Amino acid sequence: MLCYRLHFTAPFHIDSRGDAFHERSETFIHSDTLSAALLSAWALLEPDRVAERAEQPPFSLSSAFPFYKDHYGQYHYFLPRALNTQAVQLPKERLQDAKKIKKLQWLEVALWRKTFTAEWLTGKTPLPDIKQGCLAFAKQTHLRALWAEEERPRLAIDRLTNATLDGQLFHLSRIWFDQDGGLYFLAKPFAKPAEQAAFEAALSLLGDSGIGADRSNGNGFFKWEHGQNPGLRLAKADDRAVALSLISPDIDKDCRPDWLEKSAYKLVSRGGWIGQSGLRKKRLRMFAEGSVFKRPLQGQVVDITPENAPNKVCRDGRGFFVQAG
Repeated sequence: MLCYRLHFTAPFHIDSRGDAFHERSETFIHSDTLSAALLSAWALLEPDRVAERAEQPPFSLSSAFPFYKDHYGQYHYFLPRALNTQAVQLPKERLQDAKKIKKLQWLEVALWRKTFTAEWLTGKTPLPDIKQGCLAFAKQTHLRALWAEEERPRLAIDRLTNATLDGQLFHLSRIWFDQDGGLYFLAKPFAKPAEQAAFEAALSLLGDSGIGADRSNGNGFFKWEHGQNPGLRLAKADDRAVALSLISPDIDKDCRPDWLEKSAYKLVSRGGWIGQSGLRKKRLRMFAEGSVFKRPLQGQVVDITPENAPNKVCRDGRGFFVQAG
């Protein structure tokens, strides 16, 4: 399994709902957004195979999650909390911790593994070191905040004429990461070294072009480097599996009679605009990161092309699963 760390040299805005809600930005990048951005950058380098790569991307990757490097040079990788570990039965003397535990969104890998144990689920694990209300370290750390959010005023632009709309201001939320932190994502090994080299060339171009909204104003730029595998193992065919990507299940291959048995999942709605066309992509509901299934799902690339669109538009809903615990 490959690991890529993204060090942001500028703030970024990732639309949290796909409906141009500018006042809030995600603090991480969903796998479908990352996949689409990489394919767009790749198309600039190799324009001859755009349609082929869009329908079957030559890579498989997770969403991009937070990481932090401490003063000792040790990297701390965070994962989304598995949805089957949220029902913690606290003893009476610890009920005051219930709200803190409920708000946890990101867990350091060592702590993430521990949440699958009976010790965690019965409330016997001490409260972790929590930062920003949602970020849990396995051990005490001096970090105050891994990211900060700011709002910048913007003038509304008419999509058809590109003219400013008088008196229509809105605020754009941007995320700044600590200089020792950023986002990382995982990728399955490539079949050939040439494929990996081409992928990394596209990643470099994406870093220079920016990811997310408002790139023309200098947002979304990053530098990348190889990282170490944070100790995770890809889920095998019969493993209980945790999703580290968004998934749109394949009806024929994934939806067996018992496929949702003993599962824990959340659905998210994905939408958005197609470039500067003024057309909206078809909405798609997908399983979220942290969803747990009795076996990994393959997922699929989904055609989300709206009517009258000049080109085909796809959304990457293939699954990226690791073993639970």
